[in-house]
Formats: sequence, structure tokens, C-alpha cells
Amino acid sequence: MSRPSIEMNLPPSLLNFYQKQQEYAGLQALREASADLVARAEKLAEMSNIMADGGEAIGGVLRNWPHVFSILSLFTAQMEKASEDRSRQEDEEDEGPLPCLVRLAYGGETPSVEGSGPATITASDKTKQ
Repeated sequence: MSRPSIEMNLPPSLLNFYQKQQEYAGLQALREASADLVARAEKLAEMSNIMADGGEAIGGVLRNWPHVFSILSLFTAQMEKASEDRSRQEDEEDEGPLPCLVRLAYGGETPSVEGSGPATITASDKTKQ
């Protein structure tokens, strides 16, 4: 049985009722589709807000880079100045007189006169000192 044959055999009031049921079913499907669309739009809005917050955070980081670079340039300038000062001091030290080397007694040695070999200290010598 086909629909046109059913529709022709129905009284006009039932035919009208049948059409209204079809319209109502279409309206319900439209409402469900609209609700799904609204849910998706709300989810998209939520994701957009998250992305906007992330964009603000990234913007804050990017705004700080010039400050970071200025701090780095100050640090680099100080390091260069310190290295220049060190090199000047090393140059000045190189130009000065050489230090005098002195041999100090250590352990089992006694101070000796130049030209003589190393001397040893005995236990009795330690008590005398």
C-alpha cells in the first residue's frame, strides 16, 4: 500500500490530522537539530574562550621579551667590563716586578744556608725550637 492510496481513503479531518503529525515530527527533528547546533556552538564558544586566555598568556610572555633582552644586555655589558678590568689587571701585574721566591721549612727539613743540602731535624731538635 502506498501513501497516496491511504491519504485518498481517509476522511479530510484524519488527513489533516496526519499532515499535522508529519509537521510536528519535522518540528521535533528541527528542535533536536537546533539543540545539537546550540550545544556545538556553546562548546565552540568555550574553546574560543580557552584559546583567548591562552592568547593573552602568550601576549604577556611576548611583552616581557624586550625586558628580558634589556636585562641580558646589561649583564653582558657588565661581564665585558669585568673581563676588560681583569685583562688590564693581568697586564699591569705582568709589567710589575717578579715576586721573590722564598723556601720555607716544611716537615723534616730545617732552614738551610744556600748551597748546602737539605738538613733533617731530629726529635731533640724539635723540642729545642
